[in-house]
Amino acid sequence: MASSCYVWMPAHFKKPRAMVWLLLFNFAFITPVVGAIGMLFMTRIALRQAAKKSLMAVPISVELPEYDVQGKDINRSGQGAIRSRLGGNVPAEIRMQSLLTLQAVPNRVSNPILETLLGDSTDDVRLVAFGMLDAEEKKISVHIQREREALLRELTPEQRYACLRHLAELHWELIYASLAQGELRNHILGQARQYLEEAFAVGVPPNSGLVFLKGRILLAQGEIEDAQAAIELAVALGQPKISALPYLAEMAFKRRELALVKPFMQQLVALNAASRTRAIADFWIGSDNVSNFSDRRFLPHI
Repeated sequence: MASSCYVWMPAHFKKPRAMVWLLLFNFAFITPVVGAIGMLFMTRIALRQAAKKSLMAVPISVELPEYDVQGKDINRSGQGAIRSRLGGNVPAEIRMQSLLTLQAVPNRVSNPILETLLGDSTDDVRLVAFGMLDAEEKKISVHIQREREALLRELTPEQRYACLRHLAELHWELIYASLAQGELRNHILGQARQYLEEAFAVGVPPNSGLVFLKGRILLAQGEIEDAQAAIELAVALGQPKISALPYLAEMAFKRRELALVKPFMQQLVALNAASRTRAIADFWIGSDNVSNFSDRRFLPHI
C-alpha cells in the first residue's frame, strides 16, 4: 500500500524518498484498515491539488500587441492649441482650465506661455501664471541654496565634485525651463559654467553627462566651436549619440554648413529618434513621412 501510494503521489511530495515512503508505511502498518483508507484519501486530495496547480502553471503563448515606439498616436496638445485657448476672447472659465492644464506640460513649453500671461488683463489669470512660475523657481532655488551650504563644509574631492555638479545642473535647469530671461539668463549661464569649471578642477574624472552639459552651456552662450568640441568629447566618453546629434546639427546650421545637417538627420532617423525630433529629421532628408506631419506646432518644442 505504501509503495502504491508513493507511486501515485505528485513529484514534489516524493522527497525525501525514504522518509516519505516510511511515513506511508507507518500509516498502513499501525492502522491496517483505517490507515490504508486514509492514505488513499490523502493521495486523492494531493492529486487533485497537483492537477489544479499544473493547469495554472502551464504557460500560454499570446501574440504581442502592436506598439509604436514613436508614439505618433499620443493625443498631446501643441503649444499653438494651448495659446489659442488662453486668448483674451476666450471665456474666463475655459482660460483658467487651460491654464491649469499647463501643470501637465513640460516646463520648457509651459513657462514661456506663462511668461506672456504675466501681463494679462484678467487678474486671476495673471496671478495664477505668476504663482506657477514663482513656485517652480522657488523649488529650484531651495535646492541651489542647499548645495551652496553643503559646499562650505569639509568635503572629500568626490563629495565636492558631486556638489559642484549639482549646482551646475540646477542653474542649467533654470535656463532650460525658461525661468530666466535677458541679463539674468546670461548671469545664470555664467554661474553654471563657473561651477562646471570648478568641478573639472577638483581632479575627479568627469563623466560624459557633465561634459555634455558643458557643451550645451557653451552653445547657449554662443561659443559654437568649443561647444562642438565638448559634445564630441562627451560622445567619446559614452554619451548616447542620439542625444548629441540634434545639437551637432544645430551647430552646423548656425555655421551655415547646411551640407552637414542632412547627414546628422539621417543618423537620427537610423537611431529611431522620438517622434517630434523625427519630424524635423524627415523634413531635412526629404522623407515621405513629412506628408504625415500635419501639426507643425510641434516645431517650437524641439
